[in-house]
Amino acid sequence: MKSTTLFARSALGALLAAAPLAQAADVYVGATYGIVDMDDIDTDGSFTSDFTTGEVTGVSPPLTIPSGSPVSWETELDDGDGFGLVFGMNFELFRAEIEYSWTSNDVDSHGGVNAAGIALDGVDAGVLLTGNVGDLGVTTGELVGNGQGEVETSTFFVNGYYDFKNDTKWTPFLGAGIGYANIEIEYEPSNVGIIDDDDDVFAWQIMGGVSYAINEQFEVTGSIRYRETDDAEFNSELLGAEFDIETETLTYDLGIRYNFSF
Repeated sequence: MKSTTLFARSALGALLAAAPLAQAADVYVGATYGIVDMDDIDTDGSFTSDFTTGEVTGVSPPLTIPSGSPVSWETELDDGDGFGLVFGMNFELFRAEIEYSWTSNDVDSHGGVNAAGIALDGVDAGVLLTGNVGDLGVTTGELVGNGQGEVETSTFFVNGYYDFKNDTKWTPFLGAGIGYANIEIEYEPSNVGIIDDDDDVFAWQIMGGVSYAINEQFEVTGSIRYRETDDAEFNSELLGAEFDIETETLTYDLGIRYNFSF
């Protein structure tokens, strides 16, 4: 989290430094709640050392998969929750703000497990355990299919907005932002820990919505935002493998802003 914290401090400094550029700058703080639709994740990686499979029906004797061989599966996620806090400045038609947000999506299921080109969903799950001899009585597909786990993301963004001012209390807006995301992934299907790791990566977002002025101080907002991160790296101690994972989300937000001047 060090790089994320450094980015947040730098962003706050830059935003505060911009204040003298405007006369009687309007400042606002706000909070949002959203429904987070995260795209299914392609969990793609490779073994970081030679991996010896367990001995099960159809895989006897055990196989030794060389280091560097691919291993992958697909992860489906449930819709999740997202919360955000913002601090910004209003410069006529333009706004600049810093944003902190947190989102969480539960894992629905995994599937399509493949190692070194070998489809494992229909193979006994004992194949995943080095040193195992004999069938466990459950296939790899059944073991990972019940999901369990979650993907949590904490982000810091610097955002810019353009407000389409008009003579009504409704103000449409468009915006974009860049920042850092700390992604924490826990995959624990059938209580078997596969991945429990986190990484900091670059992130960006675009958003559009509308605000409604209740009075001079308070506004309610509704927006849709698309957010994407660079590939994050995660380790699996169980498999001795490293994975590159990219996240994409579409979030439907409701929020409130409080405006004041200084």
